Amino acid sequence: MSDEYWDGNEEEQEEMFDYNDEVSGPFIRVNGSNIDVEEGASFKDTVKATAMDAGLGKFRVFLNGEEVKPSEAPDVFDENTRVELRQYDVAG
Repeated sequence: MSDEYWDGNEEEQEEMFDYNDEVSGPFIRVNGSNIDVEEGASFKDTVKATAMDAGLGKFRVFLNGEEVKPSEAPDVFDENTRVELRQYDVAG
């Protein structure tokens, strides 16, 4: 993994994901499901573990609707952190 992109490749940003504003606390959306995350948890470690558990090898990370590079990621999840993981499709 490069420091520039989670998946090592830059791709055109897709439209912002929708999430339920009524959900309280931080979460990660992956494969259509929201996974609650403990406030104060390490951002990078939690994202990587969640991606691995979901079977994502290469993936893109969206923080509150905006794609983030690993170098731009926050240190920890706060109460308003909404993350979506999207599988990166390698053209082949």
